[in-house]
Amino acid sequence: MSSATEIGRAGSAAWWQDRRAARHRRRHRQGGLTIEQITRSALVIVDGEGLSALTMRRLADDLGTGAASLYRHVANREELLVEAVDHVLGEVEFGTPKPTWREDFANQANLLWSTLIAHPHLLPVVLRTPLLGPNAVAGREASLRRMLDFGFHPVDVQPIYTVIVTTALGHAAFAGAIERPGPLRPEVYAALPADEYPTVTALAERTEPQTSSALFALTIDIMLDGIETRYPRKERPC
Repeated sequence: MSSATEIGRAGSAAWWQDRRAARHRRRHRQGGLTIEQITRSALVIVDGEGLSALTMRRLADDLGTGAASLYRHVANREELLVEAVDHVLGEVEFGTPKPTWREDFANQANLLWSTLIAHPHLLPVVLRTPLLGPNAVAGREASLRRMLDFGFHPVDVQPIYTVIVTTALGHAAFAGAIERPGPLRPEVYAALPADEYPTVTALAERTEPQTSSALFALTIDIMLDGIETRYPRKERPC
């Protein structure tokens, strides 16, 4: 049985279990607010103005309602942010599986990454929130099923999935950091003191600026090479 402390921890497994049960019991009032409407409006504020702009009072004003209407769905701002994270994960649509596992895994990683960097202000919340909401678990279900269908062993699919997700999360955090400067140009390295940094300066002319998308693509290629080497697959029947 879940303790009150566990249930009170927004985003925990017990908290989501309690919310699922509460949603099942609650009757939707005709014309009333839904959690989807609330999270969409919250994301508009966060995407446009940052996390600090989101308050329950501001959100209620934007929705043309009172704060009491919001508290029927979420107990506080932190719960609202957890719901917003899961709402964002629901924007990831993998579509039809690609012809090969490498294409499909790369597609999954890129779709997750591009969805996350579309909401850069929310990334600090994503990184501290367990991904256990209904959209997160639905994405996990779809991904694990695909990995099995591509012939990966049941023991291997969960670590592979975790590597793909954490890689996308880490690169999204890097790319989406607010006001992150652009990549340094080669001349910046060339101008450093050669006696202190002989290798850096010697290789400066061979250094090319890397965009976050190019670095992510390279990381995914390296990751897929590692998966191919480490994890054997059963060939699918033609």
